[in-house]
Amino acid sequence: MTTPDLMPDDCASMEDIRREIDRLDKSVIETFALRYQYVLAAAPFKSSATAVRAPERFAAMLAQRRTWASDNGLNPDVIEKLFHDLVNHFIDEEMRHWQNSSN
Repeated sequence: MTTPDLMPDDCASMEDIRREIDRLDKSVIETFALRYQYVLAAAPFKSSATAVRAPERFAAMLAQRRTWASDNGLNPDVIEKLFHDLVNHFIDEEMRHWQNSSN
């Protein structure tokens, strides 16, 4: 995670706060992009469409993200939805990548 220049309590203005939020959001997006690269790298290791979709792994991953959200004072329902949508998109992309590489 990006280390902020200023901690929330050290911000002296809305500009400070907005700058730090923008830095964090950029870091989150960069992290999602890296996660996507791992998803694509996983495709050649998958032997079937079911392995790409990995429903048991998907359910376990969502449960873990809910726990992490709760542990960090966030609403687990919101975090679950965010990861549900993001990971479903990545699975669709991985499926296309897997289908193209297995043909």
